[in-house]
Amino acid sequence: MKKYILVSAMLIALAMVSCKENPYMPSPGDNDKNSDTIPVLKADTNGIVVSVDSAYAIGMKQANDVPTGEVYKITAYISSIKTDITTIPKKYTNINFSIQDGGKNQLNCQFTNYINNYPFRSQSQVPTVGSKVTVLGALSKYDGTPQMKNGFIMRVDSLAAPAQ
Repeated sequence: MKKYILVSAMLIALAMVSCKENPYMPSPGDNDKNSDTIPVLKADTNGIVVSVDSAYAIGMKQANDVPTGEVYKITAYISSIKTDITTIPKKYTNINFSIQDGGKNQLNCQFTNYINNYPFRSQSQVPTVGSKVTVLGALSKYDGTPQMKNGFIMRVDSLAAPAQ
């Protein structure tokens, strides 16, 4: 019986010695696992800056459903929102709206995503009519009407108060 107790004690001691785990916790202020920088996804914001009237003219020159090879950056005011915002994000995660900048034309922005080309996650993210936004995307024409299709809102320059 003594032999079995001695052998089992030796096996337990051998198992405890072979454990490589640190016998102590790192100190409370240990930042070894922290990164020096915060990773940030930045969307490609290169684009040719144009007005709504210029974008309208460029879109009119395109064949139907053929996007331009370049992307364009337009800063303008939202004149109308065509997507029912109560369907966001249940049914849709992008919106359709029109913009104008004081010129004679309006430009439709179809299937437009939110900032950094992320989908809209809530109704509160949708800028209201009258808000000044900068959009980025390729221009095309659909049924004879120029549009920016599959673009995204780069930034909301000024947010208009929602209609009461």
